[in-house]
Amino acid sequence: MKLLATDYDGTLHYGEGIMQDDLDAIRQWKEDGNLFVIVTGRSMQSIDEQIKKFGLPCDYVISNNGGMVFDAAGKEMMANYLDYVTAVDIIYAMKEMDNVASYVVNDGFYRHKIVVDPGVTDHRYPHLQPDLSEEEVLDMGKYAQLVVSMSSADAAYEMAEQINHFFGATVTAYANNCVVDVVPKGVSKSTGLDFVIEFARVDDQDVYAIGDSYNDIPMLENAANSYAIAMAPEEVQNQALEVVDSIHSLLHSIA
Repeated sequence: MKLLATDYDGTLHYGEGIMQDDLDAIRQWKEDGNLFVIVTGRSMQSIDEQIKKFGLPCDYVISNNGGMVFDAAGKEMMANYLDYVTAVDIIYAMKEMDNVASYVVNDGFYRHKIVVDPGVTDHRYPHLQPDLSEEEVLDMGKYAQLVVSMSSADAAYEMAEQINHFFGATVTAYANNCVVDVVPKGVSKSTGLDFVIEFARVDDQDVYAIGDSYNDIPMLENAANSYAIAMAPEEVQNQALEVVDSIHSLLHSIA
C-alpha cells in the first residue's frame, strides 16, 4: 500500500477547478488499493467544501498546515492550538502594518474573517464574508490557525519573516502565496503527515508527497519521495527530488 500526500491550492486545485486527468488518476490510485491524503493550509470547513464539490476520495485530511488531522468521515484525530495571548498580539501587531487585507481565525474546523483594510485586495478570501464581530472573534479563546491575507506574495513572505522573528518562540509562520499561515511552534505539514503515516502503518518508502509553496517545504524535506509542481518557486523545487507538471503525471510514473 502506497500513500500520496498532496497540497491542494496550486498543486491539485487551480483557479476554480481540478483537472479531470488528475481526478481520474487519483480515483485509479485509490482503486489500486492506495491511500490519498490532502495536506493543506485551509481549514477543515473550507477543504471539506472542496472535497464534496469535486468528489475527492480522501482517506485523511491534514488541515491548518499540519495542525489538525481528520479521517475520511470528518472525525477529528489530532488537534493543535496556538498560544492565545501570542495569537492576539500578532493580530494587533499586523493591524498596524501595511498591505494587510484581512485575517482569518480558525477554531480547528470553522473559520471567521475580519477585514483589516478594505482598500487592499484580498486575493485569498475575496468572497468569504465576516460572520462574527471582531470582539466576538477575540473572545473565542482558542485558535488552531491564524491566516493573514496580504496584498502580494512578496508581502506575505516579508510578513512571515517578521512574525517568525518576533514571535518565533511559540509560533511558526509560513508564506503561502498571498497569505501567511500562522500555526503553533513545531507544527508543519510534515508533522501532520507523520501522524497519518504512523496511524495508517505505511512504510516511509511508500510515501509520496507533492506541493508548490513554501509551507510545503517541511513535508518535501522529510518525505522519502518528494515532488514539486513545475510552477513552484525555485526554493520549493530545490527541496524536491523531482519536478512534475501535474498530479496525474506523477501518479502515472509511480503506478
